[in-house]
Amino acid sequence: MSVGEIEKVVLKVGGIVVPEVTDVPFEIEYTFPAEQVEGELKLELSVEGDAGATASTEVTVTTYRKEGPAAPVEGTMTDARDGNVYKTVKLADQVWMAENLRYLPEQHDDVSDTEPRYYIWSDYDKDTQLGAEALKVYGAFYNWKAALQGEEPQTSADQAPIRGVCPEGWHIPSQAEWQQLAQYVLDADMAAVGSNGEVDETAIAKALAMDYPDDELMWNLPSMIEGDPQPTWPGIDKSKNNATKFSGIPIGFRSYSFNPADGGVQWDHASYSAGWWSSTQGVMGEGYCAVVRMWSDNQRFATDSNFIGGVGLT
Repeated sequence: MSVGEIEKVVLKVGGIVVPEVTDVPFEIEYTFPAEQVEGELKLELSVEGDAGATASTEVTVTTYRKEGPAAPVEGTMTDARDGNVYKTVKLADQVWMAENLRYLPEQHDDVSDTEPRYYIWSDYDKDTQLGAEALKVYGAFYNWKAALQGEEPQTSADQAPIRGVCPEGWHIPSQAEWQQLAQYVLDADMAAVGSNGEVDETAIAKALAMDYPDDELMWNLPSMIEGDPQPTWPGIDKSKNNATKFSGIPIGFRSYSFNPADGGVQWDHASYSAGWWSSTQGVMGEGYCAVVRMWSDNQRFATDSNFIGGVGLT
C-alpha cells in the first residue's frame, strides 16, 4: 500500500513544538531555554503522508546543567610595605593583580643575571616627575633575581609557591598557574572570534589585554606584520579586549644584552608586547625562566617562552 509523500513533520522537545523542523531528514542546533530543569526530557518526532498515513517515534534523554566558571570579580588590595593600592580580579579560584607591581626598594641602570636589579621604564629617575609617573602607570621592572628574592626557582609542579618580591600573602605565579589562567579564558567562553566568525581556541591574549579603544600608542601594531590583521589580535578593535579584567599592558622589557651598532635598544617592544615572570625554571636550563608573553599582532598567550634571568620584566 502506498503511503504517499511526507507532507507534515512535527518535532516536540519536552512537549513543545520546534517550528524550525518542517522536513526530514533535518539538522538543527537546539538551545535549551534558561529555565530548563535537569532530568528526563522526551523528544517526539511524527510524520504524516499526503495519503493520510502517519508514523511517530520518541526517545527520552537525560539533561544536566553544566556551569561555566564564575564571571570576573574585581577588588583591591594594599601592599603594607609602601601603601600602594592595587586593583585585583578573581577568575575562578585564582586571584590576580590587575596592575603591575610598583614595589621599588632601589633603582638600577646596569644589568646583571646574578644580582637583583630594579628598574623604571626607560630608566627615568624615580625622583623625577617622569619617573614617578612611569612607575605609577607601568609598574616596576625586575630581573629574575629581584623577582625571586633569593629563592630557588621551581623545577616541578608540586614545589611550594615562591613569594619573591610580592606583597605578603601573594606569590610569583608558576608556569602551571599561568596556564590555568589561559584555561579559564577557554572555559569561560572568552576566547576571541576569528575572521571566519568562529571561536579560535588559540586566541587567549585578547581577553587578557587591556582595552585601549582611544589610545593609538598602546597595543600598537608593529610597522611590519605578517599577513592580514586579524580580529583575534589585541591590537585590532581594542575596545573588545579585556573580557577577564586582567588588564595586561604592552610595556615591553628591558634588554639584558644589546648592541646599539646593530640597531639594538635597551628598552624593547614597548607598546607592542607584554611579558611577566613565572617562578618556573625554563627548559633552556639554569639561569633561564619560563616567561609569559603576548603581542599586539598575535592571538596567542604564550606560557612557554624562555628568557635569561638578566632581562627586566614585570
